[in-house]
Amino acid sequence: MEQILPLSAVRVTRDVVYSTRPNAGGQYTSGVTRDAEADDPVLQLRLDLAIPSDATAANPQPLIVLVHGGGFVTGDKRDPEDWAVTYARAGYVVASINYRLTPGNQRSDSIRLLAINHAVEDAQNAIRFLRARATLYGIDPTRVVTIGTSAGGGISLVNAVAADDARLRSDAPGVSSRVNGAIASGATLTGEGDEVEAWLTYDPMDSPVVIVHARETDGDTGKTWTGHVLPSQRRFLDAGIPCTVVAQPDGTHTVPLAVGGPYWDALRPFLWTTLQLDERQTQTASTSRKSSP
Repeated sequence: MEQILPLSAVRVTRDVVYSTRPNAGGQYTSGVTRDAEADDPVLQLRLDLAIPSDATAANPQPLIVLVHGGGFVTGDKRDPEDWAVTYARAGYVVASINYRLTPGNQRSDSIRLLAINHAVEDAQNAIRFLRARATLYGIDPTRVVTIGTSAGGGISLVNAVAADDARLRSDAPGVSSRVNGAIASGATLTGEGDEVEAWLTYDPMDSPVVIVHARETDGDTGKTWTGHVLPSQRRFLDAGIPCTVVAQPDGTHTVPLAVGGPYWDALRPFLWTTLQLDERQTQTASTSRKSSP
């Protein structure tokens, strides 16, 4: 981990189809392909992979699943592409996913719940797809973390407490979407509306999380540290689920969560603990950043 491989040691594979869904109500899987997909009867859900050269069937590496933001109506799997490269160069297998985007009034509780259900279902099936093909992609299926921003952060957090929920369709019964940990920037699990929050349950077996959020007020959503972040943290902690909160500057919405970035000192211990990485066999991030690009 974190040896910082040269770019030439990272293999990128784009547009891997991980699932399909009937298109209901003019949905689409990316803001980029919105117009083309809105009339398609079947949506193909795709992901991009960045695989370091030392990730093999004989030497599997942890998986990072990146989930883009965009309010459940826009965004694309290539949005966090720069971050994907930093994690792959640090030795992680990285998947950046698209998911169904649901048109409609996102201020409506019912539309918001539908959009979240669709997106979370898709993210869970992406995780199952990758787990089922762990040997092919050099993935250690027992070590998986999701990282999302904005709506993607919400998806990451929801899967942490609702992995394998029976209300969502699984493409691979018997393969779990449960992860070792979830990270979110610009998202909480409070203030999403009564229908959404009533859908969520918390128990000690759920995944530990890190919530990175503006302190005091998110400049995009208007959610606050005291009104939303700390109450979200309390829900996790009261259920016995580890939850760390990390402050962003006031007025921001999301921040870079790349390896070696400004929030890496907060994310690195979480990843190393939840993924059970052996620090004795690796270099530190500060040392590895001095390595040749």
